[in-house]
Amino acid sequence: MNKKLLAAAMTAAMLFVGCSNGGNASDLEKTVTEENISATVTKDESGKITKVVIDEFDEDGVSKKDKGEEYGLKAVSSIGKEWNEQIEFLENYIVENGIDGVEVDADGYGNDDVKTGCTINIAGYLDVVKKAAE
Repeated sequence: MNKKLLAAAMTAAMLFVGCSNGGNASDLEKTVTEENISATVTKDESGKITKVVIDEFDEDGVSKKDKGEEYGLKAVSSIGKEWNEQIEFLENYIVENGIDGVEVDADGYGNDDVKTGCTINIAGYLDVVKKAAE
């Protein structure tokens, strides 16, 4: 499939999703897609983040979350977790601690608390999450 066509289709789909609410009439949901990273942030009426969904797509538009165990990070991960498990940890961490509660070092990796469940480089993901939270 043509990469530009795929990118356009993914962007259109994300914009459609970004216009919906998260099921609760008072929740606000916004999706931002940049390059191959997508982030959806849902906030309650007070502005508190209640849900974060992060995903990354390969050049063929295949989701890393959908790949699950097939992605193969678990075999080389220092914490023995697959990519989707690490991203789920990060999503929950952001909900519990806020975006500002996630510290990133100069190399793009999370603080020691984050590294207990997510050892991948998260700088790019956080950038997109921050834009979705605006």
